[in-house]
Amino acid sequence: MSIEFDANRQGDDVLRRIWRAPLIVFLFLGLTTGSVTARADEVADAEALVRAGKFQEAYKLLEPLEETKAGDLKFDYLLARAALETGNPSKASFIYERILAIEPNFVGVRVEMGRAYLALGDYARAKLEFETVIRIPNLPPDIRQQAEAYGKLADQYSKGKKTVAYGYMEYGYGYDSNPLSAVARNPITISGGFPVDLPISSLARSSNYNAVSLGGEVIHSLSGGFSLYAGGDARARFYNQLDQANNMSVDLRTGVGFNSGKHNIRLGVLGGRYDLDHNLFRKSFGGNADYRLLLNDTTQLTANITAIRFKFENELLRANDYDLYSGLLGFTKSIAGGRAIVGLNAVGGYETADPRRQDGDKRFGGARLILQAAFTERIGSFVTLGATWNEYLLENALFGEQRRDVFYDATAGVTVGIKSGWSVRPQVSYYKNVSNIDLYTYDRTDVSFNIRKDF
Repeated sequence: MSIEFDANRQGDDVLRRIWRAPLIVFLFLGLTTGSVTARADEVADAEALVRAGKFQEAYKLLEPLEETKAGDLKFDYLLARAALETGNPSKASFIYERILAIEPNFVGVRVEMGRAYLALGDYARAKLEFETVIRIPNLPPDIRQQAEAYGKLADQYSKGKKTVAYGYMEYGYGYDSNPLSAVARNPITISGGFPVDLPISSLARSSNYNAVSLGGEVIHSLSGGFSLYAGGDARARFYNQLDQANNMSVDLRTGVGFNSGKHNIRLGVLGGRYDLDHNLFRKSFGGNADYRLLLNDTTQLTANITAIRFKFENELLRANDYDLYSGLLGFTKSIAGGRAIVGLNAVGGYETADPRRQDGDKRFGGARLILQAAFTERIGSFVTLGATWNEYLLENALFGEQRRDVFYDATAGVTVGIKSGWSVRPQVSYYKNVSNIDLYTYDRTDVSFNIRKDF
């Protein structure tokens, strides 16, 4: 009897399990659906919080969901943005990399990736990321300051601003051993081997100087990755002991840009004037096209072509008018964990001269090495080394030779950031032109101390 009871009880247990199974499945599906709906609602809530600038609340809401939601572009972007704005740039950069692996043309992520790198002190990679979206010339020479200048514009972009602007002003005091790039050798030799003594006014002379410069650029974003830009720079030097070397230049530019993920293109026109000894000396007008490709998060490639016409104002100098056509290929690499950059540029081109120019047309080519490093939070350095080969195509009747030059230049400096965009920069530059014609052989040393404000 006990066995029969046990058998009946076992049968009842089986029956209960059969009836209970659909109930369990039903409850499980209901709970799962509710969980998915809840998570969808949480992502929507987090998006609203991010839009409202409540990043801490959004991060707390999203972070527990990462294990199941990672890989969803919208979720990843919201989590990364919240992490970045709440002081977690390392986590943000990791998530941004995850997004860019799936969608490399996500321009907004490029901007914020740059901001994350900047917060981590990875100035080189920050600069490269920013340049794929925001690109302005005449940034300070220090890599950290360059990244910070871009970062300020990136902050404006992230707040939805369509128009952003950048500017700077600088004062320098220095010593120039040869402001007019005049020959140091005397006498010189002309055709036939005859020596000619040059007057003192035609020889190298030195002077102290005061220098000022200012400039900036405005960028307006359009739809589809396009933008408009306009900018300019003005520079002047006033020599204390050599008034005839006083000079001023004004350069203006405008054009259209396009960026799409790793690609950045600019097409523009440019023009300028150069004054010497308080008189208009030369005007210029032309155009250029510039392309930059972020090959990966540490390497950038650059290509540029430029065409400019130079016109001299003085009737006696009109024979020196020429059209310049040049091209550049560049390679930039982030090294030392993002604390330094090395760049190498190859340049080449041709000058089509006025038929009256004694030396005729010119072809040229060269290379330039650029090094930048950030030593501490506020101290950095830079070095540039260049060499350019110039060959003129006509024999100069006065000297009986085709002119051939090699121009070398080297600049090194240290930058010290103070605060609020202010910095100081001692630097030294050396120039040397070696020519087969004595008149064009010279060297020049320029030592200066500069104070700069970026805003």
